[in-house]
Amino acid sequence: MIYVLDHKSRDVRVGLHCEIEGLCFLATITSIHTGKRDRVALVRCAYELQHYLAHAQDVSIMAVQMLCPPNLTGRDAWSLEELDQIICYQGIETDEGAVIYKTSMGTYKFGDLDLRRRKTRQVWYSEQRLNAHVPRFSERVFDSDEPHLYAAVR
Repeated sequence: MIYVLDHKSRDVRVGLHCEIEGLCFLATITSIHTGKRDRVALVRCAYELQHYLAHAQDVSIMAVQMLCPPNLTGRDAWSLEELDQIICYQGIETDEGAVIYKTSMGTYKFGDLDLRRRKTRQVWYSEQRLNAHVPRFSERVFDSDEPHLYAAVR
């Protein structure tokens, strides 16, 4: 089953299939209410992943993987890779920036910043950040007969 949150109405909809364009992330989650380990959260970008890790409630986040399209990896098919680190660099003397994704199978760079130049660095994701995630309970009440997401994210 595919559960999708409508970002405008905040309703959860059920679908039978979906299509994904571009890289995204799969976070393996466990409900802290039921202990069920039967879902992953699909997160669309590095910024949203950072937000999800900081604000997801009612779940324990066990692992994060990156779903990589062929145009990123140079391979013939999509690949699912364990995510090791995401680092955002911003040039000091320029407006250019870059985001580096390190996975179990490769390192991928987005952005025009020459990394040999002076820059600032911000770690958006790491194993240490994942391990530091402390599950929090939300105040929400849901009907288990209705479609719902395990994680409450605001």
